[in-house]
Amino acid sequence: MAVTRPKRSDELANAIADLIIERNLEPGAPLPAENVLMADFQVSRNSVRESLKALQALGIVEIRHGYGTFVGSASSAALHPWLLFRTRLSGSSTERLSELLEIREILETELTRRVARTNSDELRQKLSGCVERMRVEGQDAATADREFHEHICDAAGVPLARELVGLFWDVYRAVETDLETLTTSPDETAARHQRVIDAIGSGDADQAEQAVHTHFGEVRDRLGTGPYRSPRPPTG
Repeated sequence: MAVTRPKRSDELANAIADLIIERNLEPGAPLPAENVLMADFQVSRNSVRESLKALQALGIVEIRHGYGTFVGSASSAALHPWLLFRTRLSGSSTERLSELLEIREILETELTRRVARTNSDELRQKLSGCVERMRVEGQDAATADREFHEHICDAAGVPLARELVGLFWDVYRAVETDLETLTTSPDETAARHQRVIDAIGSGDADQAEQAVHTHFGEVRDRLGTGPYRSPRPPTG
């Protein structure tokens, strides 16, 4: 591979990331040593270290002092600090939370439509188990809520959606604790999710979509934001 010298530290970071992709290095695989990267890209040791630290912040590499640098998992968790900061910093927190909800709703509407067509008994059993845990107030109820939505992503066969939905869910929960919002009982939370299960069980994608909109509509009511803006063109 012919290597041209990057002009800036961010370009060097991108070049190292490209090297990982071009060599098909899997998570956990060792990267070339610092002196090799210095020679390949014709840059200083400090430039290599700065770029590796930038990639580490993104989860692309993992620096193990005394052992070397390895390919990271590039988990969406690396985006959590950025998204949390942006949500708290930019304008009204309520408005930003509304945006997170809208993105989740767009994603989960289509994912739920997809799983409704399969009408999987295994999925419904997993979702029902989550709902039962939601009925008992406590931290596990919140965990069950998150897992409910992750199960739908898994069943739809979209791993990236699972990561994004989990990321949005975590940030929403973190910011919502700073606000005074209406509270709902564990039974009400469980009922919202049960309606989604019932709609999935019907095998009707349109009914499943409506159940998702109803679910998020009740969350928006608690937050005190406006109605959902559907991306679908009006019919009729």
